[in-house]
Amino acid sequence: MQSRLAMTNSPAQRPTDHWSDYWARGSLTSLPDDFSGNYDGEIAAFWAERFKSLPEPARILDICTGNGALALLAADHAISQSRTFEITAVDAARIRPDLIAEGRPDLANALGRIRFVPDTPMEAFQAPAAHFDLAMSQYGIEYCDQAAVAPIIAGLLKPGAELALLCHASSSDMLKTMQGELAEYQRLDALGLVRTLRAWLKDQLDSSRLRRQLARVAQAIYPDYQARRSPLFGFVLQAINQIARLDERGLRQQHDQFKRFLVQLESGRQRLDDMLRVNRLLEADDWHQPYLDAGLELVDQGDLFYRQQHHVGRWFVFCKA
Repeated sequence: MQSRLAMTNSPAQRPTDHWSDYWARGSLTSLPDDFSGNYDGEIAAFWAERFKSLPEPARILDICTGNGALALLAADHAISQSRTFEITAVDAARIRPDLIAEGRPDLANALGRIRFVPDTPMEAFQAPAAHFDLAMSQYGIEYCDQAAVAPIIAGLLKPGAELALLCHASSSDMLKTMQGELAEYQRLDALGLVRTLRAWLKDQLDSSRLRRQLARVAQAIYPDYQARRSPLFGFVLQAINQIARLDERGLRQQHDQFKRFLVQLESGRQRLDDMLRVNRLLEADDWHQPYLDAGLELVDQGDLFYRQQHHVGRWFVFCKA
């Protein structure tokens, strides 16, 4: 599986801003290098099975939706199967499904069937009790406070309704990719890339030293980029090459671009740290105990493989009695 490196546009001011910046790029999934459109294959098939068992009509809650990839799978299923789904999609970040609509006019009908609730952590989301026939989350519930959200979700589900989760797993191919990407960020830190950019932006470094230090970074990482085609190293090399072509005046004129480059690096690292952190949390066998304590029953679980080879996570299905 490939990297999830993504660019951002503004300095982070809130705990979720590095994700808000990511979704502002118009990415549909959190794995844009692996899924150019929406999730497909075994991932889509897993969710289709959940949707098939829903009553008519049905209310669905997508928790930590991002730009709505999972909610769109539900909407597409409703369209293709002539079903009536009322879909609510909530996220703590400033999500931008409007950018998906701009870039993908073919999704306009499906997007129009979804009520997005941005800037709203699941811990603060409110809806009538026993309202939903299905609550679902893909690579999202891990970022919540489980003890806080478990009773909230349980209260929102109708009797007999399901909570279905696809979560990161400690043995997944994605974790291996993340660990490799972490090593790359650590290498860039050791080479002083972020430190160099900060110093130049604060006028603590002249242009000639900036060029020399960036050239040293490029020379150090280029062999690895040639060998593995790392998206992170490719992104850095492209930026350094652009900087190298600028004269003194051009460097000053591109001051804001330098700031964006720095924010892109820092936000990408923050997202990576988030994903690695939640993977560590899920290593505990009892991570889902709060859901059991809230009155949900774990009725099934298993590992999910994409294209029959890539371990993309572990799924859980809970039911409210």
